[in-house]
Amino acid sequence: MRKPDEEVVPLHAHTYFNVSETGEFCQYLIYDYYDPEGYYASLEADPDEYAREMGKLWDNMQGFLDEERNEVNGEPVHPEVIFIDLGFRGRDELPFITWVISFRGNLVSGINTYNTWSEEEELEYDCEAMWVFPEGTEIIDVRTLMEYEIHANILSLWARERDHIGGDESVIFRIP
Repeated sequence: MRKPDEEVVPLHAHTYFNVSETGEFCQYLIYDYYDPEGYYASLEADPDEYAREMGKLWDNMQGFLDEERNEVNGEPVHPEVIFIDLGFRGRDELPFITWVISFRGNLVSGINTYNTWSEEEELEYDCEAMWVFPEGTEIIDVRTLMEYEIHANILSLWARERDHIGGDESVIFRIP
């Protein structure tokens, strides 16, 4: 069977963070791909190969997460993949993979800080991120290489192909 990385090309990435007042951070990371040979679609006919490929994708993503450093209010947090899924955007050659990632931080009423440090990289595709904080949260400051807008308790970020992302990033927010 052909290996997926021979022809599968990432097209786009979206990530959504939902932050709860109790300190639960839940991330939905979705990558869209172009798969002209239908490798991912072919996995549906072979449950064992499907399970192996999903396991590999799970482990690869967890490896990337383990290379990052993340903190909430100065305390280390450890994002973990808790679910993975494969779907298609109407055609076999347009698969997408969704990872659900979770971690917990100790949030307080008042000012909180989320920090992350990752390798800076040049994007090969466009990406967007959206953070949804508890209602009433004020986003005070954002440090990132990405473009961003703040809409009340929602932070929207984006970067385009050939932009640089990563490095030292932070979000400072006040929970009432």
